Amino acid sequence: MSSALPLLLAVAAGPAWGAVADRVAAVVNDDVITLSEVYDLGADYIEQTTRSRGGSAQARRELELEVLDSLIQRRLVAQEIERLDLDVDDPEVDLAIDDVAQRNGLDREALRREVEGSGLAWIDYRDEIRESLRQMRFSQAVIQPRITVDEDELVDAWQRTYASVERPKRYDLGLIFLPIEPGADDAARAMVSARAAEAAARIAAGEEFEAVAKIYDQGPYADKGGRFGLVRPEDLRGQLGMMLRRLGAGETAPPHEDALGVWIVRNFGEVADPPPALDSVRDELMEQVYSGRIEEEAELWYRQARRRAAVQVKLELPGAP
Repeated sequence: MSSALPLLLAVAAGPAWGAVADRVAAVVNDDVITLSEVYDLGADYIEQTTRSRGGSAQARRELELEVLDSLIQRRLVAQEIERLDLDVDDPEVDLAIDDVAQRNGLDREALRREVEGSGLAWIDYRDEIRESLRQMRFSQAVIQPRITVDEDELVDAWQRTYASVERPKRYDLGLIFLPIEPGADDAARAMVSARAAEAAARIAAGEEFEAVAKIYDQGPYADKGGRFGLVRPEDLRGQLGMMLRRLGAGETAPPHEDALGVWIVRNFGEVADPPPALDSVRDELMEQVYSGRIEEEAELWYRQARRRAAVQVKLELPGAP
């Protein structure tokens, strides 16, 4: 339950709309929603968006109705949760608040000071936490059982997530390494560089990389013809990974010197990592499909519930008869 709570404080600025002439905004199965509740939930959104739309009474009322629709949905959810005897009690709210506090490195009193310091009343913060828990419980008890996921949907999700996207590449790496001794003088370094250039020239002239590696390589793969095996470029030191990415299959880079010595890098070929087997990611895909369907199924439930309910909207658009 608590894992779905926000990791950061869910605090909002206090109402910016000042006093409002309160009135009934809607009635949902004899449950009244007032205009002040609309502004308690969406004051900042209404004010800011009204200004961005020119400040007209029409724009304000449209935004009030938009927020009111969210409140009607909340009220229908709350009534369904109450009908199923699954409502959230105060101890559950306390546990959730303690979880939010702990995730932010606070105790409950410190969290309360942060919330109230932001301009949000503690009781309103508790109400929002209760509403979050109620929405989660509603999703678990009412929405998720409405969703069925068949094998075709999982296969489709696997195709979109893994099979049809570009997979990370691994490169069949060849390396020839000529070390430079620590503290070597310029002459000694030049000798190593010259020998590396000689090896590179023989490869460029058409000699097999493996044959040249067995002569020149002083690394651990000389007896294998410098065949390092499959590797991801990001696993290589320094500039070597970038050099490998730039090589086409069968290409060899010019010698590259770093603090350890001189390297000659070859790309024998590339293979893309295969997608994971469907069964190995089945749970992840199931969650992905569920997540994508929950909002859609919740919206369908809301439309059905609203048609069945006695909902009277009392706010009219300006000029409406």
